[in-house]
Amino acid sequence: MTLETRTVLANARDVAAAVPGLRAGIVWRSDAPFLGDAAPAGLAPWPPTTVVDLRDPVEAGDRHPLAATSTVHAIPVLADAAAAGSRAGASLTELYRGMITGDAGRAVAAVAITIAVEDGPVLVHCSAGKDRTGVSVALILALIGTARDSIVADYVVTAANMGGVVDRMAAAWAGEATGSPTGVDVSRIPAAYLTAPADAIEVVLDAWDAYGGAETWFLAHGGSAAHVAALRERLLG
Repeated sequence: MTLETRTVLANARDVAAAVPGLRAGIVWRSDAPFLGDAAPAGLAPWPPTTVVDLRDPVEAGDRHPLAATSTVHAIPVLADAAAAGSRAGASLTELYRGMITGDAGRAVAAVAITIAVEDGPVLVHCSAGKDRTGVSVALILALIGTARDSIVADYVVTAANMGGVVDRMAAAWAGEATGSPTGVDVSRIPAAYLTAPADAIEVVLDAWDAYGGAETWFLAHGGSAAHVAALRERLLG
């Protein structure tokens, strides 16, 4: 694979594209950026003002590709989420349940807090822009009262982008991607982890409903009512 064929983010989009009524240009999501990536179509002005990187330190490497132009917040939700889940024999839904418990849950809440208080546009990403990013974005949307079907619609968009995501992850693993860290060995990731089925994110939404709602969960994991109000003001206008 040549550099020229992998200079565009494969899973980048404005969350507002799938969510009616959401203000555009506030929260973006993507797979992991590489040095030399072109500005993604539809995300302007690029680069983002703030970046929230959900990868663990091994995945992320020493310096973020956008560190020279953006304020980067490292919030590792899980240590190598896909590999950790596969070693434990966890299903995708079990992995997602794990992301909203304990330290991982507090990290996901911290993503929402960061978006509430930092300047935008804010780019949220992990390696694929699917699992850690998907759960974090789902929380943000749930906190502002987004309808369930719109939250699911935003999540499943990734399914059509996974081919490109896998190509970029494989290039990073092989050391071909300029400025990328070691990357993830895609061959070791179970096939189910390379999909984005609606039921995976619905498990998370169900868990928050059972907790008393996403806001109740958020308040119990480090968030505040002021953060929720700030998110609603920024994203809903």
